[in-house]
This record gives sequence, structure tokens and C-alpha cells, in this order.
Amino acid sequence: MKDKISYKGRFHIEILQENKIVKEFDIENQLTTINQQIRSQMLTGNYTGSLTALAIKYFAFGTGTTPAAATDTQLEDEQFRKQITQLSQPTDGQVVSLVSLGYNDANFTITEIGVFCGDDATGSANTGTLLSRVNVNIEKNSSLVINVTRTDICTI
Repeated sequence: MKDKISYKGRFHIEILQENKIVKEFDIENQLTTINQQIRSQMLTGNYTGSLTALAIKYFAFGTGTTPAAATDTQLEDEQFRKQITQLSQPTDGQVVSLVSLGYNDANFTITEIGVFCGDDATGSANTGTLLSRVNVNIEKNSSLVINVTRTDICTI
């Protein structure tokens, strides 16, 4: 018998106006090659980097339009970055990260979202390791709040 480990991520996005959800949708994300390489190296004992290399720290929002690809290492045009609001592990094999964009955050047309991890991820653009990326089309303005929830799932 051969075990097969599968990793995937899904974004759930809620757009709120006056504390009411006006739109919500789910979208599968593109996991990056570096994400897969680090996980494989960790599982085989060949990883020599930090044990927190995949620790999720920031969501980044940009205006790039190139389709998400496994080979991406950063957003195409990062415009705004925010530290995660909440990180939890509701069940084994599942990690949920959440960020909330308030009224004054990222007021532009968001066309890409990335999740950044690792010890070198900071509040500065293009820092850290890009864990996943997704393309969206969200017209964010100062009358909207956006909650972005990303769920990582590992199945065997």
C-alpha cells in the first residue's frame, strides 16, 4: 500500500458593508513550489533551515494580473501587507489563518493575494517565503471591510 499526502489551500472571502455581508466566495489557491520543497525536505529529515520556515505571518495584497503559478516567489505588484489576525489548528491536518482588512486598509482594486511565511517575513513588501497565491478581483474602498480566511488542508 502506498500513502499519498495531499496539501491544498482554500480562501474564503467575505466583503462586508455596514457590518453585513454583501458578497462572499471561495477560491482554491496556488501552492508554491518552494512550499512543496520545504515540506518534502522536512518530512525526509533533509531540511536544514529554520523549524518555523512555514510559519504563516502575513497576507499581502496587490494589483498584479499574471495568473498565479507554482513557481511564484512573490506577488507581481504588492501594494499592501498585513499581519495575520488569527491562526488556529481546529483539527489535525488543518490550519486556518485569518486577516481582516478594515475601512482604511488596501483601498484599491485587489487582483492578487499572497500568504507569506518564514523568519524573514516582515511588514515590508516582498519579504518572506510566498506560501500561496491567488488571483481575485475585489474593488476595495473605505466603506468596506474584507475578511480573508485561508484554510490549509493536509490529507493522507
